[in-house]
Amino acid sequence: MGQPLPERNNLADVPPQPGAEPATGNQATVLYRGRKAARAKSELRRRQILEATLRIAAKDGIRGVKHRPVAREAGVPLASTTYYFRDIDELICDAFTLFAEKAQADLDRFYDTLEAVLDTQPADALAPGGAGRPALAERLTAIAVAYLTDQFSARQEEILAEQVFLLEALREPRLMAVAQTHRRAWAAGLARVLKRLQTANPERDAAMMVSVVLGLGYDGMLFGKHYRRDHLETTVNRLVSLVLAG
Repeated sequence: MGQPLPERNNLADVPPQPGAEPATGNQATVLYRGRKAARAKSELRRRQILEATLRIAAKDGIRGVKHRPVAREAGVPLASTTYYFRDIDELICDAFTLFAEKAQADLDRFYDTLEAVLDTQPADALAPGGAGRPALAERLTAIAVAYLTDQFSARQEEILAEQVFLLEALREPRLMAVAQTHRRAWAAGLARVLKRLQTANPERDAAMMVSVVLGLGYDGMLFGKHYRRDHLETTVNRLVSLVLAG
């Protein structure tokens, strides 16, 4: 902590950072920094520690992540946290890496759904200005709204943990590298879908859509039960329509 932060670039131009690799296929390569587990039992304990760290980060923020509370939450001896992780910074970084890994697997399933829908579409729906374009936009909007509604209602802890880690990444270069990999992989999968839809600039469009969705997730946490589904539907519909029209 406290090291100079690297210069920030536009999301679409961010180069790979040390400790992180760009997306390959449907997956991003995420690199853990803590001690590797040689046995299944050890890997299970290490995973329990990281999962506990994510829960504490969501509940108490980064400042709540300390060896003793993490060990208590994970149900493991206190010595286990210092055995697998040299310090709290390494524990936090690996917890965010685990989060990014799990989030990418969930996103890949979502992108596979979108790809399957596109596989059934006629050529005029995939081409800009085609007669089937408006109907496809409505269908994609419905799928996206259903996915985001599930995320905002059933996975609030994960969304809160993501917001906590992304904010902390602005202060800590190692976390920033993980956050950049997370964002890059998220946008890369979406860009592949947009390329099939022949949007004006799939990479830039994907980066914009990721930023909007992150903002929607923040709003969902901020307003809680008062967050209106019709606002989500209107926003997603507007976003999809703009991108597909471009």
